This record gives sequence, C-alpha cells and structure tokens, in this order.
Amino acid sequence: MKREGRCRTVAALLGAALLMLGVSTERSQGGVLIESWENTADGWTTSSENATYSIAGFSNTSGVTNGTYSMTVTGTAAPSYGQMLDSPETLANADLLRNAATISVDVLAGSSFGYQQWTCVINNNETGYASLDGFSFSQVPVLGSESTLTWTIPAAVHNALVSSTNPAQIIFQVGGGGGGTMQVDNLQIPTQVPEPASLGLVMFGASAAVVRRRRAI
Repeated sequence: MKREGRCRTVAALLGAALLMLGVSTERSQGGVLIESWENTADGWTTSSENATYSIAGFSNTSGVTNGTYSMTVTGTAAPSYGQMLDSPETLANADLLRNAATISVDVLAGSSFGYQQWTCVINNNETGYASLDGFSFSQVPVLGSESTLTWTIPAAVHNALVSSTNPAQIIFQVGGGGGGTMQVDNLQIPTQVPEPASLGLVMFGASAAVVRRRRAI
C-alpha cells in the first residue's frame, strides 16, 4: 500500500510540475488557427507582383480543408518569386506571432507549375519586411499532393514583436516553373510539443519535489 501511495504521489507531483511550467501532457496535432478562408478571403489579396494570379473562389469539394472550404488561387504565368498572397495588417496577427515558434500553411498545387518554392514574410513596423527563411524560398510543396509548409520564426522577429504595438502582415512569396491552380488552407501556428531536453528538466524538477516531500514526511 505504501508503494502504491508513493506512485500516486509521484504521478500527482509530476502532473503539477508540468502544469506549473505550462507543459501539456498530451500531444496535439492541432494548433492556433490564424485563417481557414471559409468561403471568404477575409481581406487577403493577391499582389501586383504576380499580376496574372487571382483568388478564383473557394472549394468545398477538393483541395485542403480545415473546415468546409479552401481558397483557390489561379494564374497563367509562372510565379515570379514576388508577393503572391497578402494578409490584412492586424494587431491580431502581431499578438499571435509574438509567442509562436513556427507558422505553417497547407498547399495543394497542380503539376502544371512544374515546381514551386515558397517563403513567408512578416511585415511590421518593428520587424521590417522579414522573410522567415532569409528569402531562401525553403518550402517546396509536392505537386499534386497536399503539402504542409512550415517556417521557424527567428528570434529577431520574436524580439521585435514583443515590444511592438503595431499591426503585422503575413505575406507569401512564391516562385514556380509554370502557371496553374492551387488550393490554400489551414494557416496556423502548430501546437508546440516540449523538446526532450525541456521535458528532462521537468522530470528532474518533479523528482526533486518528491524527494523533498519524502524528507518532510
């Protein structure tokens, strides 16, 4: 009975330690959804830098969907590596990105593009026009298949947003080898899972709490 009681104590203290440190004990495939374009552009626009491209509608029968619809973007020329999709400038964007580690978007692009390369830009008074991968266009969707493109948000962008009271804009710049149609959806900040090193520190803290409790008894 004493051994069973000690096990309960360890489990309870470990759970308390995880909660105190803001660490979830469950792995989630979700995240904070920024935009899912549910049959509306919500202020997003295509850019004059890719003048042949436009938002052609919202599909509820094909493409990538978080809810019911995905946004359809189509154009006749190869994307120029310039701005493709521009969000409105909002304080909500700045607030969401301030504590985010990554940002991701789902894309389904047709084979007619030949290839595609994407970068994500945060535009804000304090960050400036900041590409999250230094304009390396690091994210490459697999044409014909749903692809999740993910960028790490650099520390410099975090630090600038922490002190910012200004709105932020999210911009996607795209390059490619041909024109075509793509579906875009699920712009989100993925749920963070604690790294092994961080989890180890939590476990150490919980163990120390158990030792202190035993000594007190």
